[in-house]
Amino acid sequence: MWRRFETSTAAAGPLPDAAYVELIDMLMRPILPPAFMGATLTAVGLLLASRKHDALILVLTLLAALVCVACVGFVLAYRRRAAAGPITRAEARRWERLYDAAVYAYAVMLGAINAHALTMGHPPDSALVPMLACTLAFVFGSGATSNVGFGPRLCRNALALSTGPTVAGFLYRATGAADPHIVAAFLLEAVLLTGFACAVVQWASRNHVTARRQLMTKLDQAALARRDALTGLANRVHLRERFEDSVAALGAEDGALAIHCLDLDRFKAVNDLHGHLVGDALLRMATERLVGTLRSEDTAARLGGDEFVIVQTGIRHEDEARLLAHRIIRVLSAPYEIDGREIRIGASIGVALAPRDGLALEILCERADAALYRAKRDNRGGVALCGDAPPSSLAIS
Repeated sequence: MWRRFETSTAAAGPLPDAAYVELIDMLMRPILPPAFMGATLTAVGLLLASRKHDALILVLTLLAALVCVACVGFVLAYRRRAAAGPITRAEARRWERLYDAAVYAYAVMLGAINAHALTMGHPPDSALVPMLACTLAFVFGSGATSNVGFGPRLCRNALALSTGPTVAGFLYRATGAADPHIVAAFLLEAVLLTGFACAVVQWASRNHVTARRQLMTKLDQAALARRDALTGLANRVHLRERFEDSVAALGAEDGALAIHCLDLDRFKAVNDLHGHLVGDALLRMATERLVGTLRSEDTAARLGGDEFVIVQTGIRHEDEARLLAHRIIRVLSAPYEIDGREIRIGASIGVALAPRDGLALEILCERADAALYRAKRDNRGGVALCGDAPPSSLAIS
């Protein structure tokens, strides 16, 4: 056996942990948008404060600049944390909340600057303030659409906090203008900004949904690449991953793991007599029984045909491996009912133990395969351990 062992989701609803963490990674990674928005708001705010000699605009501008600096700091801190190792869902949620708070604070400052600048009087250069207010609003909206991590809720709320006061400022400006052309211009600005904000929310929502779907497709494809198509069990790739994780855990725990190589007895005869459809149904039913005998921390893999490998973790004595093997054989040997036929098969198992018989998956599977051959030769439907030593003399501690 070991000779052949060579190496969708809807837009709504919670994402699996891996997809959610990757989506937050998309949100937290970009550093240019917050830096550019901060630089733009700082430049515009200082220009307005200097032009109007307004202390409130100066204070709001400095606060917004601090928020953007903090946001850039969050991004850099996140990158360092991500480089140190995998991030859990709970950690990603904390980063998301931190980023959301910074975005909301920035939106509040932007809206306050625009509203105050638009309502503080009508200077001779009255076109300057509306132009700068629109610049800030459009830059912020563009930044929201450039990051697929901006979810609909964050985008909608942030734009309401920034664009709402700006639109209110234009409406206020329109009520104070005597020239009907100026009134129409300010009203048009208010309508355009409102439409732009609605479009940004729609664009951001579609980008977000597309990103979610792409992540789920990526995860589904990765899962398919690590699963046996017929039974859903782990394939060779996933088996190796689970084995390496289990071996790594041996260094921190005083224990062992067992590799079980399993063949179904008389399966070929059933396949030849009843056809491949019945054989496939039998494999799926046998898989359900096999999985039902294992713990969640154990791993069952199908290598092809009727050949399986089980990684049993956290054992202290070889008798635990022997007991599991006998239980598997008993469960798999019970009659199967398929299309009105009663079908009987059996199973034989060879077992190797790590670290006693080795720590490499190839070596352990070769030795378990040799034990399986001995079990089928000496007593089909039986269990054999590598070395064929009596259980009482092989305690593992």
